[in-house]
Amino acid sequence: MSDSRKTLPAKGSFFEQVFSLYEQRQVASVLYDDNGVTRANGLIAEIFDKDGDKWIRLEDGTEIRISSLIAVNGTFSSDYSEC
Repeated sequence: MSDSRKTLPAKGSFFEQVFSLYEQRQVASVLYDDNGVTRANGLIAEIFDKDGDKWIRLEDGTEIRISSLIAVNGTFSSDYSEC
């Protein structure tokens, strides 16, 4: 059996997945690039626009640009291959 993982399509965005988690009040477990891979977990309190980009704010106040997301609940960005 080959090693496989769930990935977004090329040029895909996590926006729909993030929005679904927000609407359903489900915990988001994310990896994102913040001058290195950073992990965060929690309910998404808000989705908002800042500096021309879409962002999420977790209930603990952590703000993450959606375009910096590497993985959301086990689904990885198609261009991320470090793990």
